[in-house]
Amino acid sequence: MVQPLECMASVKRFEDLDCYKLAVEIRREVLRLTRHAHVRQDFKFSAQIRDSARGGPRNISEGYSRFNPTEILQFLSYAQSSLDETKNHMSDGQESEYFTPQETLHVVTLIRRTLGAIHRWRRYLESPAARRFYEQHKARARREPEEPGEPENPENPRTREPENPKATTPPFPP
Repeated sequence: MVQPLECMASVKRFEDLDCYKLAVEIRREVLRLTRHAHVRQDFKFSAQIRDSARGGPRNISEGYSRFNPTEILQFLSYAQSSLDETKNHMSDGQESEYFTPQETLHVVTLIRRTLGAIHRWRRYLESPAARRFYEQHKARARREPEEPGEPENPENPRTREPENPKATTPPFPP
């Protein structure tokens, strides 16, 4: 079995995440199913299921951009809630005879797979390895120049005096 840390090494953008790819499949399938005239006529239902189906990819991508594991976990929680809401709407849609049992099963299966992928990412984010990586990245970001060509030891932006190279604490961000 591939460990979550190994999977994360190949992720360079949110579109590379398995949970994002699956959430997009759900969104596309819900949008396809709700284009049918008999579903579109129920404006409130159609708007709600479309919004919840869009919530998964929306929150996964926003969480990814936060980089801090604690913040990412919050957005993954929102994504999970949206997926559960979509699952509820699919059941409602089947009961209302908007969707066939096969269509509902297909979307619910995608939802289960997406929730599994989110769970695996959550497990990694809650691990000591993720916390170490984040802390190392933060430390590296403090040491690296922000702009190409920026001097290695810039002036302190608060005092406009050169920073003390012997200081033991990192400078505060501007």
